[in-house]
Amino acid sequence: MSPDSLYWYASIFVWLFCTGVGIPPVPEEAGILYAAGLAAVNDDVYWWIAWPATSLGIIAADLLLYGAGRLWGSQILEYRWVSRLIPPERRRVIEDRFHRHGMKFLLMARLLPPLRTGVFLVAGTIRYSLTRFLIADGVYGVVGVGLVFFGGTAVMALFHKIGGWLMFSLAIVAVGLATGYYYRYLRKLEMKATEKTVEAIAPVIAPVEVATRETQTTEARR
Repeated sequence: MSPDSLYWYASIFVWLFCTGVGIPPVPEEAGILYAAGLAAVNDDVYWWIAWPATSLGIIAADLLLYGAGRLWGSQILEYRWVSRLIPPERRRVIEDRFHRHGMKFLLMARLLPPLRTGVFLVAGTIRYSLTRFLIADGVYGVVGVGLVFFGGTAVMALFHKIGGWLMFSLAIVAVGLATGYYYRYLRKLEMKATEKTVEAIAPVIAPVEVATRETQTTEARR
């Protein structure tokens, strides 16, 4: 294994780890396609190492988020940047989905880039089973990542063989634009779902808030 290949494998792991955490806020699918492109056109990069490096980067990021939530509990959700990512109403929805669907919800959340970072944090704060968390992550690391990775490898290899580096570069740009559009589309869907959830739970929350204010006022007078 050459030093160059080690560099490429490390870049795959680091990219997937950073995007999995949310820095920068780029869908991790773009990183999977990056790994697929390297395996398709770079003779120093073998798919049987690039694929596990991709999955390990994603799983490591998920475990970091889960561990942070489990270590600091609900306090971590009170930080300003976290509360912007996971508003209270969204947090309640996520917790409800965990209690009702568990692993199925974890697997479905992987398909929603704007949602999954918050899901893994909340999984830690509610102390969701680590074993089940790892099983769900492992299933996605093998099946989900594998589908995107090998599908991307086939497409990138075809473009590289037909049109050379120019076509390959255009394909990378097209995939990046498509991924960005997909991310924005999912973000809009998530915002609409959040608004509907807030409207649904508002009648339930309002009386509680009123009662809380009245109690605080009474205590202050005493």
